Amino acid sequence: MRKPAPLADRRLYNPGDVIVREGEEGYSFYLIESGAVEVFKTTPSGVAILGRIGKDGIFGEMALVDDAKRMASVRAVELTTCQIFPREYFQYKLGRSDKLIRAIMKIFAAHIRSLTNLQAELGHTEDHRPAVRFSKDELSDG
Repeated sequence: MRKPAPLADRRLYNPGDVIVREGEEGYSFYLIESGAVEVFKTTPSGVAILGRIGKDGIFGEMALVDDAKRMASVRAVELTTCQIFPREYFQYKLGRSDKLIRAIMKIFAAHIRSLTNLQAELGHTEDHRPAVRFSKDELSDG
């Protein structure tokens, strides 16, 4: 497999802009260069805020791990710049990993989806998302 270009786009989002929508197909994942976003899910009782992600955080990766639809929506809560990496780049990087690692990632994705749905149903809206940060070097082959 030939290595695809890592960066598809860089975009600026205004506060309130919805970047990805729950239920959509996932074609990319996002690295926040500046600003912050809020992850939310629509439930029968309203909107559940699942967390907030800031600079150097990523989102949108779940749909690429398990090829399922987006499990939540994400909107900018302040002026936010994101690097957008295409599905092809993610699949290239994942394809270079061990089969066991790929299988474990799919299991983790299933567990995270289940727990996220439970969190939204129970109305737990505190920010439980870990503050994991990524550098550009971690996303490159260097």
